[in-house]
Amino acid sequence: MPAQYPLQRRIQDGRPLLTTALLQAGSDETLHRYREGQLWAVRQGVITAELDTGSWVVPSRHIGWIPPGVAHATRVHEATKGWIIYLRPDLCPLFPNTPTVFDMTSLSSALLERIGGWNDHSGELTAPQHRQLDVLFDELKVSPANTLFLPMPSSPHLVGMTLTIVADPANKTSLDDWARRVGMSRRGLTRHFRAETGMSLMQWRIVARMKRALELLAEGDSVNRVAQRLGYDSVSTFISAFSAQFGMTPGVYAL
Repeated sequence: MPAQYPLQRRIQDGRPLLTTALLQAGSDETLHRYREGQLWAVRQGVITAELDTGSWVVPSRHIGWIPPGVAHATRVHEATKGWIIYLRPDLCPLFPNTPTVFDMTSLSSALLERIGGWNDHSGELTAPQHRQLDVLFDELKVSPANTLFLPMPSSPHLVGMTLTIVADPANKTSLDDWARRVGMSRRGLTRHFRAETGMSLMQWRIVARMKRALELLAEGDSVNRVAQRLGYDSVSTFISAFSAQFGMTPGVYAL
């Protein structure tokens, strides 16, 4: 792991876990690592994580998992509610060794509520507590989510292009125009972009728009306003795209 990402510690006294409520918006824009694993339980709103390889979104009614030692920066958006549970490293092998997003089911929500109540427990976990962690892990294994991950290319000229699109998802610059701007042929741009991100530029732009849509909805923008800000020709087109990605309309999501 690169030296510029020092390994930080959240649990100072040996307790098995530490719970922090998501009470207000904020961000830590510098990549950092924790020796503990993190469970992000998002009941309302959105948490965005910036990883070495791209942007990762944990939307409302989902649970995010960041394993120990994974470099990340986070942003908790407006009106986000939920909590973060930091797990001592010896408890983390129960969970995946890569960042993962899960659906929040009624069972996993109830288990996290219970586990969050162990916060003041400074000793070792009891046998029943270990079993509850096992049940939580089993529940998460059967509830994987359709992760919204926005991979970033590695070539500097393609990075500049994607940063422009992220800053303005309504940008309608054509593939041919982008190819001219970055000094490549249309075919070359298409080939290199897919090789570096695993996606076509069109697919990537859709994900960039959906990521921003989640953020804007969490900040209280109306569906009409979000569609306009993302450059959709009509509200119905935006609703269709959102529903295809998340299995629900943006209006239902925002409730």
